[in-house]
Amino acid sequence: MQGNADMAATGRRASARIVMASRLLALLGCAAILCSVLPSLGTADDIPTPDEYVNHVGGDAQIVAPGQLKLDGQSMVCGQRPTVLDSQLDDYGAAYPGFLILNPRLLTRTSTAVKMWIFAHECGHQFRGPDEETADCFAVQRGKRQGWLTEEGLDEVCRFIAPAKGDSMHFAGSNRCSYMRQCYADPNIR
Repeated sequence: MQGNADMAATGRRASARIVMASRLLALLGCAAILCSVLPSLGTADDIPTPDEYVNHVGGDAQIVAPGQLKLDGQSMVCGQRPTVLDSQLDDYGAAYPGFLILNPRLLTRTSTAVKMWIFAHECGHQFRGPDEETADCFAVQRGKRQGWLTEEGLDEVCRFIAPAKGDSMHFAGSNRCSYMRQCYADPNIR
């Protein structure tokens, strides 16, 4: 039986396969093929339901119904997707198709703006797919549009991610920050 970190890693590996495949297909100009390839990249068995996730990880993990999550008194919504609170998650947040996962123990170490950005980033994966930069942009634009992310809040987010080194899924923190500032400054945000 997989451990909590293994389950999260499985989700990240599936996301990485999708990102690599979608980037390759985009380079080839074959976006139409993507719809037929994505289902073969992983089986439905690789993606747990929120209940399966909670039952698997055990501990204090719990499901919060869509629209019921509050971060520092602010209601958080990601469409009709629930959020799993898992204090054993090895990161601040994660996402599987259909639900978000937050680590409330780690979130207590962050400011309100960073908490809300983390939630919005994971929500971005629900609506925009596995690409990390796209989820970053989704989060800052949503925050600006909804009024909870100011330039000062974006500075907090940038300080939070600044130490992050790049990996197969993420650019280094400073690169992510530069991209998010461009997204935040986009005059087309409504």
